[in-house]
Amino acid sequence: MTNLAADFFRQNEWANQTIIDACRGLTDEQLDTDAVGTYGTIRNTFRHIVSSEAGYATRLGHEPSPRFTDGVPWPGFDAISEMAAAAGESLIAAVDDPAERILEVGGQRDRYTVEATVILAQAFNHSTEHRSQISTILTTLGIEPPDLSGWDWGLAVGRMHKL
Repeated sequence: MTNLAADFFRQNEWANQTIIDACRGLTDEQLDTDAVGTYGTIRNTFRHIVSSEAGYATRLGHEPSPRFTDGVPWPGFDAISEMAAAAGESLIAAVDDPAERILEVGGQRDRYTVEATVILAQAFNHSTEHRSQISTILTTLGIEPPDLSGWDWGLAVGRMHKL
């Protein structure tokens, strides 16, 4: 039996890996392309997704390994994939924590208390939004982005079957 909440993060990890795989063959010029209304280049958006997911997992007490650090040059898709998988597994583990657990987040000037479930909701929404932005950039490059829907995940992992 699977945990329904954990499945959201299994789908999230699958979607991250699927779009990473779709971009592996891109040229440096394509990876450095951005579009109006997106976070930035494909390369920087991938860095942002995996760094943010690791940050959310860390806030929840499930620090992934390895971590992406600032100032490090583009590590390549194998490293990005490995970091996305580690963060994904950490977020999956976090869904078993008490949802109402109160945490402190923020910087030195702006501090907040937040329930753990809010961080999980943010993690899921954040990654979905940025994968969509990468898909937009791929479309502007004339490249068909992968289908990252829940339907496609269900088919890909054998949890949905055509009759």
